[in-house]
Amino acid sequence: MTMVSLKHLGAVFLSPVLTLFNQQMEKNLVQGDRLFFLAREGYWLEKSYHAYMNAQGQVADSRYMLVSRGFLFKIGLLKPSSYPYSLGFNFTGTIYQLLRTRFILSDVSINQIFTAKEQKQNVCLPDDMVTVSQLLESKLDKLTPIISQSADAYRSYLESLGYFESSVNVVDVGYSGSIQKLLTILFGKSTKGHYLIASKPGETAVAGNTVSMHGYLKEGVKLEEGYLPLDRSMFLESLLTAPQGQFQDIRYSALNNHTFDFYFGRKVASQHNFHMLEQICNGALEQMTEYSKKGIEFTVEEVESILQAYVGKKGMFPRHAWPLFSIDDDISNTGTVNAIEFFGLSL
Repeated sequence: MTMVSLKHLGAVFLSPVLTLFNQQMEKNLVQGDRLFFLAREGYWLEKSYHAYMNAQGQVADSRYMLVSRGFLFKIGLLKPSSYPYSLGFNFTGTIYQLLRTRFILSDVSINQIFTAKEQKQNVCLPDDMVTVSQLLESKLDKLTPIISQSADAYRSYLESLGYFESSVNVVDVGYSGSIQKLLTILFGKSTKGHYLIASKPGETAVAGNTVSMHGYLKEGVKLEEGYLPLDRSMFLESLLTAPQGQFQDIRYSALNNHTFDFYFGRKVASQHNFHMLEQICNGALEQMTEYSKKGIEFTVEEVESILQAYVGKKGMFPRHAWPLFSIDDDISNTGTVNAIEFFGLSL
């Protein structure tokens, strides 16, 4: 009974969102565009795109791309032009905590580069951005030999995906496009972003390249402005997640230089119970496929209404699914957060 209700949840809650997203995205693609589905949410978004295109009798050209803000922040330590992005998120704590949680540096690396006094220094971001930037820049000579191994391997990984072959189209749930902008800064290619919600749509110049963002559910809204699908996006993010924890590092394989070893962080409850998450997402994909075959479409207003009902009221999600709504928020140094508890939807 539990598994049946989980599939039903996916069919009712997720499938309209995925249907709208794929319909709108397909309309905005240029023939020959290859899509790169980003980060943990990209895992299921790519599967849904393949299912949608298959139902339409078309072939999908896409790649699932391992990436995370934390990893890009880390390799971005070698490019001070990325610091306004990596240091722009709220944070209160010590330099040591910042290096561990936001830049995912190991204790060994931190101790090699920073003195005990520097590690104990308290900072508040973004207020202390200039101070922290100056400290990081002063350590570039020590950071380079440690981080360049990861940066070089990651560039080769992107080459293996065909990232540098043509125009770059990235896909994610949303919202500010920080991963997209960091990729543009670090690898020097203009990018086009396809999102469910885009806080800053349109084109912007970033590091001499162009970043364009499109939101297919909503554009131009920011957190805490009262738009529930964004303010409570944690519900979507927790369900549309890959089986692994946060992508944290990459190295050339010791066995074969043409392959890579990937390293991931800790798992949250949804990843420890991935078999349950699969039921939800498979239920969503099966229902979306039926909609697609029958030509059923959803309006933005219909999808917004469904999302607002589920994330705004108590009792909409089955109790046995509650533990699945957990995400890690290490970027802000707050650990694991459960959306049901965080938004007061427990019964």
